[in-house]
Amino acid sequence: MAAAAASLPPAQASHQRSRPTPALRLAAAGVAALACLLVILGSTGILTGRLVGAADNGDGIRLYCGAGIVPDTASHRSNWVGGPVVEFTRGEGCPDPIPSSALIILKAAAYGHTSGWSLTSLVWVYALLAAAVTAVAVWAATPRRLAGALVVAPPLLPLVNSDYTRFFLSTFSEPAGLLGTYLLLAGVAVLGVTRPSDRVERILGLALTAGGGLLAATAKVGYLPLLLVAVAVCAVTTVRVGSSGRDRRWPDRAPGVVAAALTVVLAVAPLQAALSWQDRGYPSVNAHNIIFTMLIPEVGPGAATAVGLPPEAAARAGFGFYDSEGASLDPNSIPGWQTTIGDDPDGARAAAYRTLLHRPDALARAVGVAMQATRGADLDYILADPVPAGISVPVQVVNSASMGTDTAWLHRWLDRMPAPWWSSLLAALGILAGAAGLRARRWGMPALTRTAAVAAAAAVGIAVTAVLGDGYYEIAKHVWLAAYLLDVTLYALAGATVVVAASGVRRAVRRAPVHTEASPVTATVT
Repeated sequence: MAAAAASLPPAQASHQRSRPTPALRLAAAGVAALACLLVILGSTGILTGRLVGAADNGDGIRLYCGAGIVPDTASHRSNWVGGPVVEFTRGEGCPDPIPSSALIILKAAAYGHTSGWSLTSLVWVYALLAAAVTAVAVWAATPRRLAGALVVAPPLLPLVNSDYTRFFLSTFSEPAGLLGTYLLLAGVAVLGVTRPSDRVERILGLALTAGGGLLAATAKVGYLPLLLVAVAVCAVTTVRVGSSGRDRRWPDRAPGVVAAALTVVLAVAPLQAALSWQDRGYPSVNAHNIIFTMLIPEVGPGAATAVGLPPEAAARAGFGFYDSEGASLDPNSIPGWQTTIGDDPDGARAAAYRTLLHRPDALARAVGVAMQATRGADLDYILADPVPAGISVPVQVVNSASMGTDTAWLHRWLDRMPAPWWSSLLAALGILAGAAGLRARRWGMPALTRTAAVAAAAAVGIAVTAVLGDGYYEIAKHVWLAAYLLDVTLYALAGATVVVAASGVRRAVRRAPVHTEASPVTATVT
């Protein structure tokens, strides 16, 4: 290494010597992985013994029945029992579990257990996977400077907040979406801090980005925007494929384009399966929520007739298919409901979308509501304290405005929030920072601004998908991952601000005049 550096021009030799050694890079990767592991195990209470999880609201059975486990409660169910159920026993599987990458991870975590099994094992699986991703990302981000590890900090820092990590102690699909999002953002950071000539590192960045988008989107259909963002990032990424130092545009674009295309191909089948499952299970429920909790309240009573309902049906506007006690709608209570929504949910949903196309202002307001709902990421109706094994308590739904069962109640909750515009402003700043940073040359700026832009764009995409998929029903839960993305945006923007400020200070120091006192000897010489 020293002999090779000696044969280079002085500036290039100095740059070669300044690169971190392989041992330092591996050490940095190990330290970062340990930090990630401690963050997740600490915020979920694994290290302290006071577990923090996410109670089942009825969605959990979609996954745990497919893994062949049942809750260790008197009823062998976990929905609305006063907190998350941690202890499970073996049981028969169900014929039609939800297709989700979260189910694959849950099966792997429960593999080999013939009797009792604890959800704490699932936390360890997610924590170890996240730690491994962190190690790979930090190693790939440090080919030129050890400080490159810092660009992975924005996706990691929000995981200190148990509002996000507590879902690892649950049977929801959300934790796989969170892990996939973390992969995606770590990959974006790597691609932003490396150069096309860093072939191995860029290939790893592409793998993280593509794999993260694929994992998130196949965890839950509502996270499809993450797949679209990942594909777009991969498609515009270049990797130098030849030995020449010259930029060969099309060959260098091939790895990114191939990664993007492969990601799309791998996503098609699982996404089709998930959409088919949703259409089999909840078509009328989703159509009702879109029309009654979002469309009619935002467009007006005329939206009822626009989707084929009689005018008097608009009187039920603002109320979801399930009320705040968990009771389902009586179709006979709404005129025309059965013939319009019950018999043709796809047609009713399509009519709702056509109405929104003619009223983009209503859609913009709906997306604004979804963005503001990210401020409720604590999901107060999804309780956090685990319940003892073998309990027998009556099912009781925890009432909360953030559930979106009553649109008027939801708006009162949102109106009480300080700075209701904050989430939308943060998303706009993140996207603008990404555009402004396209030609950034300061160290770290491309990685930080691109991370901010990708996270912000994905957050807006999830908000749009949420209101178009289920209206305002459970809106805070549906945009919970968008809340994490906005936190990442904030940390990335803060990091970019620090880089700009530090660069300004360095320039000021270099330009400052240097004052020296004349020595006594030179002062007397004429």
